Amino acid sequence: MDIRQLSYFLTIAKAQNYSHASKILFVSQPALKQAISKMEDELNAPLFIYQNHRLNLTETGTLLKERGEPIVKAFNQLVFDLQEQVDKQKQTLTIGVTFLTMLQYMDQISRFIRQNPAINLHIVQDGSMALQHLLVQEKIDLGILSLPQVEPDIIIDFLAIEESSYSGCVVVPKGHPLADKQEVSFGELTPYNIASLSDHFALGVYTKNRCQELGTSDHIILVHDDFEILLRSLDRLDVITILPKELEVYSSMTELVWIPLMDSHNTYKQGLAYRKKISHNADAIHRFIAAMKTTS
Repeated sequence: MDIRQLSYFLTIAKAQNYSHASKILFVSQPALKQAISKMEDELNAPLFIYQNHRLNLTETGTLLKERGEPIVKAFNQLVFDLQEQVDKQKQTLTIGVTFLTMLQYMDQISRFIRQNPAINLHIVQDGSMALQHLLVQEKIDLGILSLPQVEPDIIIDFLAIEESSYSGCVVVPKGHPLADKQEVSFGELTPYNIASLSDHFALGVYTKNRCQELGTSDHIILVHDDFEILLRSLDRLDVITILPKELEVYSSMTELVWIPLMDSHNTYKQGLAYRKKISHNADAIHRFIAAMKTTS
């Protein structure tokens, strides 16, 4: 008899029915009946008598229930205590990514998870501007994000990851008046309504500021954090959007044209950001930084 069989027996004894116990345990009825049969053979005594459509305990079954319950309870508590102890020994690391950096650095992040099983890695996705605020608020430990830097108490380390940057691109449906252009300036966008990233993102702030400068703030008719939502709004709302050029390869939508946006301050360098005062889990932070610097 093992602890699994004893647990089955106690559940059946409480349910007084193989069918109910089967649903509770997620184990088939034949498997439960076989387990009880083996226990009865081992004890050389029946454990249940079927009466009045219920499974009632025999004297042997009653004794096994009384003695078995504290054993199973103690075993379950032991397993819980051991798992809790292991969890306490693990370090926790929370990193922030944008939808672009998550795609770009998925291999490095996955490799870090595989090579560091003693570190619980949590991932938060948001825009670069929002991630900088989360860093300062100590809600994340690191962020893979882009300039501009808006928080003075963080460091954005451009050497911690492979040289990386992105630039803005105007995205329009095929057949749009801008679709045949090789490049476009922001001033040429003034006749059109815009679906924009929110100010959680560097490009969202850029779009908002440029529209304010040109007096076309009312042309931003949709603001969203999800680039797929923005892309799907182009035809439906008759709008254009501005997204990182580097996202084009990750989009499944083929009926769109991505046009380079030629404007000042439209290229954004990306780096690994962390607080100037590294917190208690400094070891996990340094391990992640080292993993990001490793290219293979």
